[in-house]
Amino acid sequence: MGGMAIRARFPLGVYTGHSADGSAERIPGFARIFSALVKSAACGTQATGDPAIPYSQTAVEVLDWLESTPPTGLRVPSMTPLHPAGGRITYRKEGVFLKENGSTNYKVTGRVTSDGTALAGDLYWVWDDPPARELVLTLEDLCADVPHLGETSSPVQLTVTEAVTPTHVWDPEAGLHPRSGEHRQSVPILGRRAELDEAHAAVASGKPPSMARDKHTTSARPFAAPLPQNRLRTRVYLPVERQEPPVPWPQVLSLPITRWNAAVPEERFVSVCVALHRALASRLGRAAPPEVTGRYARDAVQPANRVGLHLLPAETEGSPFEDGLDRFLVLIPHGMNSSAFSALVDALMGIRRVVTAEHQLDVAPEALEVHDGAAFWAPAAPDTVRVWEASPALVAERRLRRHPEIREMDLMAAWSIGNVLRDLWPALAVKDAVTRYQVTAEAGIRLSGRAYRTAQPGAFVHRIDRRALVEPYRLSLDWGGALPERAIVALGQSRHLGCGLLLPWDRPRDREERA
Repeated sequence: MGGMAIRARFPLGVYTGHSADGSAERIPGFARIFSALVKSAACGTQATGDPAIPYSQTAVEVLDWLESTPPTGLRVPSMTPLHPAGGRITYRKEGVFLKENGSTNYKVTGRVTSDGTALAGDLYWVWDDPPARELVLTLEDLCADVPHLGETSSPVQLTVTEAVTPTHVWDPEAGLHPRSGEHRQSVPILGRRAELDEAHAAVASGKPPSMARDKHTTSARPFAAPLPQNRLRTRVYLPVERQEPPVPWPQVLSLPITRWNAAVPEERFVSVCVALHRALASRLGRAAPPEVTGRYARDAVQPANRVGLHLLPAETEGSPFEDGLDRFLVLIPHGMNSSAFSALVDALMGIRRVVTAEHQLDVAPEALEVHDGAAFWAPAAPDTVRVWEASPALVAERRLRRHPEIREMDLMAAWSIGNVLRDLWPALAVKDAVTRYQVTAEAGIRLSGRAYRTAQPGAFVHRIDRRALVEPYRLSLDWGGALPERAIVALGQSRHLGCGLLLPWDRPRDREERA
């Protein structure tokens, strides 16, 4: 085994725990994992059954190794607070009596709930160098005996796995000032097990109290003795610097549509995506990032692309989904920072229905998934050539001057490709449409545009000058190796709102060669 990890899988998708000061934890610290394993060693399948010496020899060796060897990395999934505005308070009777105005009253007490964290995947604590095989097997048994982490409302499945690629790595040079994206974890040091044993002995051992001392009083409150903190230290884990793939939208969020009042025709793709965009903007409020709204500071350099919203029918060829559900796709643009991404995910998690004048679509934010934008589509079938079709159509960003040797639709397609790829290919950032066409041709990109006849051309754009003529057209495109064959791309004036999504079409190789 080249490395090792402890994986925490929360079957309910939620972690709820609180730090020593009572504040909600976003994710459990490794010190909490260690405490849970200490209890497993004393009370679980590895325990000796002797209260005086509860730990087996191998369990002691495992715990000593964990004290001396904190994890070197973390793998943290996307996450969002269950209730971003603060925990809700529930009121219940917990055996609290108070004397008020000469009488003893049974009081209802409040407790913060719904202050957990919804996790979009499993948590991992990673070690580069695992212990001996015998200790790993014992650690597996200890992990299997852990029923929950934090509150009992967040059950967990702890398992030992091979090492995974961390999203955060330990920074031994970290200081007191927090940095963007970091996770600070309490970790045990040598002597932590003994410290926990002493705290337990102080509460559980000794002479039981007399009935008089143990009786209920009006000053009694629900109480848990605080754990000692002397044998804990803080480790800082910083995000791994990762190179985004050279595609316009490196990440994709998929939002399943579970119920609809009517099928959405191609002419309404834009309208339902506009409705989703308005719902997002409403939830984000004034803090909405410019990648969502398109409103950048006056002196800011505007990137080529923003967050794109598209509707993907269930029957789409090459779709990575097989459950028969339509989906909204949320395309995350190249260079979007983590805080803007987190705000977008938080907003999506609060949307349950997308409504237009004609359609009502119920969505399932709890089933939100993250995908690699460079490898979104299914691989091409053997002995085929992948060609792309713009769905439902393509609308150029502006009218272009005709060129005697280049078909007008191909020239407009090259212009749209330049608008999408100009941040990745500086040669496409030129303002001359003919030069853009020549660059795309030299890169091996083949274009084939054709007319798209519709009685509602205005349905394929969101906003446009009323005096402008809207001309949607069909486009077939072969990237010729210029982009990954599974990358997700959208082109045209409405590429951010439901139009111009390129769908894969795998044609037999011999037929393509004849063409």
